[in-house]
This record gives sequence, C-alpha cells and structure tokens, in this order.
Amino acid sequence: MFHSLNFEYPNGRHKMTSRFLVLIAMGAFFLLSSGFVIANDQESAIERIVSNPINYDGKEVVVEGRVKKIKYTTSSSGDPYTLFKLHDGDESTVGVYTKGRIEISEGSKVRVMGKFNKEKRYAIFKFKNVIKARDIEKAG
Repeated sequence: MFHSLNFEYPNGRHKMTSRFLVLIAMGAFFLLSSGFVIANDQESAIERIVSNPINYDGKEVVVEGRVKKIKYTTSSSGDPYTLFKLHDGDESTVGVYTKGRIEISEGSKVRVMGKFNKEKRYAIFKFKNVIKARDIEKAG
C-alpha cells in the first residue's frame, strides 16, 4: 500500500515534493501503456482501440481484460488513486486509472467502463492509450 509522502520542510516545500513524486510514479507506470497489435479475425476491444486510437479518442468505451502492474498512489491533495494495465491476452494493453482504492488482484479478469484518451497530459508527462474508469467490475 502506498501513502502520500510528507516531507517536513519549514518552508512548505513538502507539497511540491509529494506532487512531483506522484507525477514520477504515474509517468513510470504509463510509460509502456501502448502495445504491439497483431491483427486477427476476432480482435479484442482493446486491440481495436489501440490499433486505431483516433476513432475512440474522448469516447466512452467498455473493455475486458486481465489486470497487471497494479499501483496504488495518492495525489498531492491526498486523494487515493488506483492505476493498472489491462491486457487482452495477446499483446494489446491500455492503461487504466480511477480515483479511489479498488481491490483487484494481478491476473484477475475485469470489465472497465470509462473515457478513453489516445493521449493524456499531466503536467510534464504524456501518457498514451489510457482509460479514466468510471466503473470497474469483475468479469466472468
């Protein structure tokens, strides 16, 4: 479990430092968010999205896949976030983030509903193929 880091500096620099550390963590997490796509007759929703992200940019999507690389973090304002990769079993992967701590485990199959962005900027970082989840549920 990750907590916000509060460094005690007399001049109030701790807020800037913790914000920077959250940005670094998010940048490292989403660095490899897009995957290599191999086309086949039965493309997954994730594969369709990452192979043509401009068609889905800014739109609500529903995807299913397996969870990997879960990260729990806290924003500089103290809000908890859950970040993870969702992959389709082949090579296609999207990054997922949501406010709050979602209890999921590595390898579990989930359905994610949310807004897809082909590119998301956060301060100096740029993330590709990410979904801001509004709902996450276990899938059969």
